[in-house]
Amino acid sequence: MAPTTGTTSRPWADGPWPLIETPSKTQDISRHEALYIANEMAFAHNAMLRGLNSLYLQAEQITESQDIADYLVFLRSWAGWVSHHHTLEEEQMFPQFEGVMKKPNFLEGNVNEHHTFQPILKQLLAYGTETKPADYKASTVRSLIEQMAPSFREHLANEITSLMSMEPYDGPALLKVYKECEAEAGKQDKNVIPPMVLGLRDITFEGGNQWPAMPPFSTHFVHYLFARKHAGAWRFLPSDTWGNPRPLAFGKP
Repeated sequence: MAPTTGTTSRPWADGPWPLIETPSKTQDISRHEALYIANEMAFAHNAMLRGLNSLYLQAEQITESQDIADYLVFLRSWAGWVSHHHTLEEEQMFPQFEGVMKKPNFLEGNVNEHHTFQPILKQLLAYGTETKPADYKASTVRSLIEQMAPSFREHLANEITSLMSMEPYDGPALLKVYKECEAEAGKQDKNVIPPMVLGLRDITFEGGNQWPAMPPFSTHFVHYLFARKHAGAWRFLPSDTWGNPRPLAFGKP
């Protein structure tokens, strides 16, 4: 939910590319493991969309060299995370889901959709990695995002539908695959992924949620330890470490 200032609502990370309705809003996801998996993925996809929207909405308002340098860290962190996510799906998660279901190519359409936006995602990653603050151009970043966002957002929504369609199959086996991939994703840089992802959630979304499920006090550990290295970059996140929405630090008034 976008935070408000006085009586007006400033542009926030729930747009311009809209978030995805989670299965848990309308269904009992405890009915089958496939629904739980789809629900978890929907929350992750919404975190990606909040990141994309945050990058887009704040690109033009940064002028100081340090702010630009921090923004570029956020850009490459986000693009690297999204790229890793889709590689993990293609190489491990989806083939193993298909193995459980004994349905080769069941998720082939979703994998093919990756190719519609991956070339531009790679350009964003390269821009965030290689660009010096003095050479930064907001128009370049925004143009790349505008090219990528429609197919990217469509893919993120379509994938939830595909995952929900796994409901007729072996739920515990599907969940085992998902948890193994979740553990693999957890091996990414602790100074980057946990603080970024926690700040890309919104605990008020759809009336309140507790995604992702985490051990007690682990959020404090992320905030006070892992978030310190790139603290400047996390200023661009739309929520604090606890998932509370806040105004975009460099958003337009």
